[in-house]
Amino acid sequence: MTNSYSMDDLLDFLSHAGKKGMMPAATSRALAVAARNVFGVLDAQEQENISGLGLETVIKRFNNKRAKDFNPGSLKAYGQRVQRAVELYEQWKDNPADFSVKTRNSGTSRKPIKTKQTENRNEDFPITTAVTTTNPIPPNRQGTYQSSFPVGPGRVITVSSIPEDLTSLEAEKLAQFVRMLAVE
Repeated sequence: MTNSYSMDDLLDFLSHAGKKGMMPAATSRALAVAARNVFGVLDAQEQENISGLGLETVIKRFNNKRAKDFNPGSLKAYGQRVQRAVELYEQWKDNPADFSVKTRNSGTSRKPIKTKQTENRNEDFPITTAVTTTNPIPPNRQGTYQSSFPVGPGRVITVSSIPEDLTSLEAEKLAQFVRMLAVE
């Protein structure tokens, strides 16, 4: 892409795409968090024209600077998300009228289901599905989102009411709190 654009342009696009339903809001937030972190290692001048930078070089720079803050899986995920965010932004800039994001169908439904063992596609990671109707996850407040992640086979943790502008310091406090919950 020959047009220059800034980190702020990319983040504005991701926010717009999530709010207007061009992509799932959770996806736009996850891509924006990754973009903020990865491009956050750049100085202000570099952030003004990220299109002129080699994305692989920026991701490597992020990995080198922030390796102590993230585990290797998170570093890899952030790199993939930033690549996806830039790819989607460039597609949108090229043809906003026909822009669409392909999403995968998670197969989840809002109907309550009983806990059951599902068909095992990977014997090392059996999947157990459970929905509790007596203690639903509360709806998010304005300016927040929720995120779920697997912690082990059949174990998923959902964190809700995460501020969209969560700082590194606040994230570290949250991480310390979660470490305190662990049973050794």
